[in-house]
Amino acid sequence: MKLYIGQQMVLPVLETLTLHKARSEAAATLTATILLAAADTYLQKPSLALGDPVRLLDDDGNEAFLGSIHRLERTPDRVSLTAYDRGIFLTRNELRGAYFGESADIVHQVAEDLGIAVGTVETGPGMRFFASYSGESAFSILRQTIGEKYEISVRDDALCVTKGAYIVYVLQPSQVLEVSGTATLERMVNRCAIVDRKNIVRAAAERADDIAAYGQFQTFLPQNGDDPAAQAQTALSGRSLYGEVTVMGNLNYRCGCAVELRRSEWGLDGVYAVTAAEHRWEGGIYTTAMQLEFIRE
Repeated sequence: MKLYIGQQMVLPVLETLTLHKARSEAAATLTATILLAAADTYLQKPSLALGDPVRLLDDDGNEAFLGSIHRLERTPDRVSLTAYDRGIFLTRNELRGAYFGESADIVHQVAEDLGIAVGTVETGPGMRFFASYSGESAFSILRQTIGEKYEISVRDDALCVTKGAYIVYVLQPSQVLEVSGTATLERMVNRCAIVDRKNIVRAAAERADDIAAYGQFQTFLPQNGDDPAAQAQTALSGRSLYGEVTVMGNLNYRCGCAVELRRSEWGLDGVYAVTAAEHRWEGGIYTTAMQLEFIRE
């Protein structure tokens, strides 16, 4: 691992470092504490200022984080910094106006309003409408438009929306330091009906096996788009399985990938999307904590 601030490699004076990214956040956040010793002529004395670029590289030289300093806190013996990648501009910029069209069209409209390019866009079908008259963050507009299951980020100065979980890493039990699992029916929807503006049901979908096993959990939704049958099917959701694991540090484990873990006694048996990841270096110890959401057996 190497940490650069500007052109300075500050690993020799690094006390702690944390890199965090969650699906619910637009930006990755890097925090670090740098040791200072004004009287020590041998200790590196990095120059730090707001706006300085921050780069974190893994052991193979691959870039794990690229952002800039947004906050500095100084004491006589150390300085703490907080840096964000360019996804921060999605939360720090409010937009006004009406957005209408396919989800991908709205992504392009938001990017145009922000004055940035568009990268990879992977969204579902169906027409959407969103109005922001008092000002709402670009990230909030995108999240409410495309739903909760997509990764939203700014990569190489381009707005990207991806499905995530392309890479699946097999997580060996010997790597796991801490683990917990949760199973719940609280978000289950096993029957959905779509109604038009006259309150007439246009389509319905259900999961008979779940209804037989757990009882009926039904919702009615207003028609949104030209395919109410597909909308009803998309709205169905089964039992929710979540996990939290802390493993030996690995920068490959990040928000948007997936891990496979086969430990039914831990409540974790299957493939899980990583919805949040936090990498932490402190006292020579490197760990990665992940929040997991079940996606398939």
